[in-house]
Amino acid sequence: MSRLRPAGLVLAFAALAGGCRTAGPGQRATNTGISWTSASRVDVRWIAPGTDTMVMSRAAEAQPVAMRSTPGRVVIGSTIETVARVRDAAGHTVFDVTFEERDDTGVVARTITRVDGNTLLPVRQRAELGDGHVVTLHYLLNHVIGIDSASDHSASLFSTAVPDSIFSSGAIDLLLRALPLGERYRGSIPIYFPADNLIQSLPVRVMSQDRITTRSGRSVACWLVAADFPGGITEHFWIEQATHTIVRILAHDSETSLVRYDR
Repeated sequence: MSRLRPAGLVLAFAALAGGCRTAGPGQRATNTGISWTSASRVDVRWIAPGTDTMVMSRAAEAQPVAMRSTPGRVVIGSTIETVARVRDAAGHTVFDVTFEERDDTGVVARTITRVDGNTLLPVRQRAELGDGHVVTLHYLLNHVIGIDSASDHSASLFSTAVPDSIFSSGAIDLLLRALPLGERYRGSIPIYFPADNLIQSLPVRVMSQDRITTRSGRSVACWLVAADFPGGITEHFWIEQATHTIVRILAHDSETSLVRYDR
């Protein structure tokens, strides 16, 4: 059994590289009760291919360590996400999402996630966790098959039964961007969290409108979106109204520590 280290949030991002701790073939993911609402109707036209870099920082009394810091915050790393719209071997349109978390030593973790180009339902995910440790998830009809391999042990297989209509936590950032956001929007998305072998609804709501300044100095009108993750953790996303690009995230690094991500 193996648990992947979360890359960045996972989220892209609370579980972007969420691991799987299934015990063996045929195990069923724990279902805490899921509900489908208008949030499940995604619009992939909001998903624009390209590469985005976000700087990670923590609040601190020390002086900023980089020009891109905001006053009172210290840069601790960055994330790079590349979204590509391609066709698979069968000719179907898919999105390939590559996500890297970096610190001052280089790449900490990398995940590559493929989702359906029309529904954003998961196809596969590969997490490269350093030191030769790789975990791959393949989403098949009503189940997930995983391969856990590392340089210090033989590869192991695991399998979990999940509905084929469940989204993956590895694509939460794409899902949030594809929602019909607006004033007083509320919805929930059925999500599979591999790290906990858990199926649960992700409640999402627009809290307000907000205007923030990006690292380049651009003023952006945003929807301030809250999402309630398992364990009673609420993360916040600033999503540009005009493009549905995520320009800021405030997320838990631990129960008592918050990290801010700025585009």
